[in-house]
Amino acid sequence: MSLLLPVDDNGHPMQVLGFASGGTQKLTVSTSSTRTPVPLPDHIQVVTLIATGPCRFAVGNETVGADQNASALLYPGIYVDVPLRRGERHVAFIAEAEDCVAYVIGRN
Repeated sequence: MSLLLPVDDNGHPMQVLGFASGGTQKLTVSTSSTRTPVPLPDHIQVVTLIATGPCRFAVGNETVGADQNASALLYPGIYVDVPLRRGERHVAFIAEAEDCVAYVIGRN
């Protein structure tokens, strides 16, 4: 039996990753940089990020920090998939204005 993968806008098949068991971290995001307290497990290849309010994020090692001017913007309610490179086991967030909640969802 064959499996039909979903396709992107160019008609190319996309791999689908599952959700890692116990791989979700919930963070309260404020106007000072907040980093995931626990490193993401090595088997996680991609993280899906979503937040309840506008915030910025950065991916890196245990010293990563999000910058209010230079880090990528995460728009509320929009899921963003981010691949992890070697040594990237943490995600940091900083709120644009008001506090919000962000979720880091591990995929494998």
